[in-house]
Amino acid sequence: MGRIEVSIPEGKYDNQDAVEKVISYILRLDNPQLVGGYGIVPTSLSDIINQFIRVKQYYGKTDGKQIFHIVFSVERTLCFKTLQVKEIGRMLAAYWGMERQVVFAVHDDTRNIHIHMGINTVSFLNGSYKGFYDLDEIKKYANHCVDKITDKVWFGKS
Repeated sequence: MGRIEVSIPEGKYDNQDAVEKVISYILRLDNPQLVGGYGIVPTSLSDIINQFIRVKQYYGKTDGKQIFHIVFSVERTLCFKTLQVKEIGRMLAAYWGMERQVVFAVHDDTRNIHIHMGINTVSFLNGSYKGFYDLDEIKKYANHCVDKITDKVWFGKS
């Protein structure tokens, strides 16, 4: 495993309950301290789901892939704490957050701390649809985020 692994869970996510199912899974550990996002008000599970759906309805784009689900697994030997991984999550969410709703949560229920992230396929700015992204570009950005936190945690750099 590299410092951070990026994976896209299998599934088309084109069913009408995909947003609800993915966001419910992302938030399943029920730890608000480890949840973040962009373009949302993270008040409750149902509110976040409704915020994603409202953007789709506003722009009339309720067909096709409903949500982009991605997982970032952080290498254990980096010894990051969950709040440090949440900081990585915030940086990763910024990749999409200037035009798309993003919700993420840090999961610490397995051997490797990881981040589940859901990105709305419809932009809240202009209604543009995008259901797929270049995985190599995402991996490059994810490694950049880990480098930044590693420098901060291990070497005291800002």
